[in-house]
Amino acid sequence: MPTIFLAALISLLAASSVAYAKDDEGCTRAPKEQWLSIEQLKAKLTDKGFTVSKVEIEDGCAEADAKDKDGKETELHLDPATGNVVEKDD
Repeated sequence: MPTIFLAALISLLAASSVAYAKDDEGCTRAPKEQWLSIEQLKAKLTDKGFTVSKVEIEDGCAEADAKDKDGKETELHLDPATGNVVEKDD
């Protein structure tokens, strides 16, 4: 029984460390020299049908306040190196 408990505890700790490391990395692993400019990120979102009101880069992730093609407000998290949407908060 203690062996099962120990194995479960180790698995839980390993999973939480991986989750913490992923959150700490932001949205990209690319060096800042490869990141797109704010204007390039806005252009990519506009091409995808969004109306963008604000874009900022913080903690390795670009965040945009925008409206989708139906006029619904949303917050987007982008990979600053590619402009790909990695998370969408409605």
